[in-house]
Amino acid sequence: MAAKPLRLLHAANLRLDCPLQHVAALHDDVRDIVEVATLTAFDRLVSLAIERDVDALLITGNSFDASVASLPAEVALRNGFERLDERQIPIFVTPGKLDPASAWLQLPALPENIHFLNDLEEPPIDLTDRGRLLATLLPVTVDSAVEPYELENLFAARAANATDRPFVVGLLLPDRPNVRNAPSARFAALDWLACSVDEATNELPLTDGVINAQHGPQGLSFEETGPRGATLLEVDGQRRVKQTLLPLAPVRWERLTQKLDGVRSRDDLLERMLAALERLSDLPGELVRFIDWKLDRTSAEANGWEADAAVTELGAALTQLTDQADGLRYVHRIQPLDPDLSLIESGHRELLTEYLLAMDRRSPVTRPAMTKWLTEAKIANTLKTGRWESWADAVEPATVASQAQQLGWDWFASMESK
Repeated sequence: MAAKPLRLLHAANLRLDCPLQHVAALHDDVRDIVEVATLTAFDRLVSLAIERDVDALLITGNSFDASVASLPAEVALRNGFERLDERQIPIFVTPGKLDPASAWLQLPALPENIHFLNDLEEPPIDLTDRGRLLATLLPVTVDSAVEPYELENLFAARAANATDRPFVVGLLLPDRPNVRNAPSARFAALDWLACSVDEATNELPLTDGVINAQHGPQGLSFEETGPRGATLLEVDGQRRVKQTLLPLAPVRWERLTQKLDGVRSRDDLLERMLAALERLSDLPGELVRFIDWKLDRTSAEANGWEADAAVTELGAALTQLTDQADGLRYVHRIQPLDPDLSLIESGHRELLTEYLLAMDRRSPVTRPAMTKWLTEAKIANTLKTGRWESWADAVEPATVASQAQQLGWDWFASMESK
């Protein structure tokens, strides 16, 4: 009988119970899905590990945000880890920027199947199946030196020949400049390196192995478009590697550009937008799609699409055509056309340009500052308890800035007809 292949499931950036962005003014049933999206993705991750009978689950960084106390995140972690412990599936966890080692150490005792990797001095961990050595896992950083001769010494007592050498997997630890020993990356003789996509943007150890820079199983904003899930790694007896991205996200983010050239009417534009949506491939498990539309023109007339009211009405019509109460839900965000200065009276163009430049030069506004301003406005006194807090959390500084730019454009454009 052929030996069971090595199967590892790699996830990163779980960000349990972290809020999704750009999600204001949703239907209640859609909001219910959105509010637990990261928890749903993690529950699916655990179920996937069990269904695929994996030898281990690897979770590299940012499992939760330690700066915000979250009971749902802690409960989800514990329940998921206990389910895997019942199936004797080990879990290898590394800390991240959001969940440093100190935060993990403060959690109540976790199941015994958890291997928390945070120290380069920790010895390699062997992964076995009925006494057969499948893989060796070890923590690495940009400074790690795992030399070929060191590997030979490491496995000499266990491997009769080169083909018996176990599959070597490195789990990347967060870069800590204060403890770095080398000015540049050192060589790490690994077969596979697991890290989060955030860590991959920084320095990596030099290796001839495959680097899997993993996205989170649930995107939080329009900056995280496309399929989101976990990577299944399968290695057969001949050390042939197969990687498969398995989607897990209940909420999907996409950015689409719709050209206006040749568009004759609003209905014509809607038909083209529907056709663009039909070209999107279906993803398993997706429940809600957030679509960010950009209208683009080269020589076409604006036909009023530079106005907020026009694109708001267009978005409402598109939602009515696509949103399915008992099926796939849709939320559309349509950006107005960029201002065309040729439409502004020549005497006002310079002033409008200065206005737009001033908006670009403004100091960035943080969410805490925005929340403070909204609270000081005392509008909450006229609303039901909790309603204002919900609205304030949904306000995005970037959205406010975009609307301010649009208001300026609308005002200058209206002066043309006066």
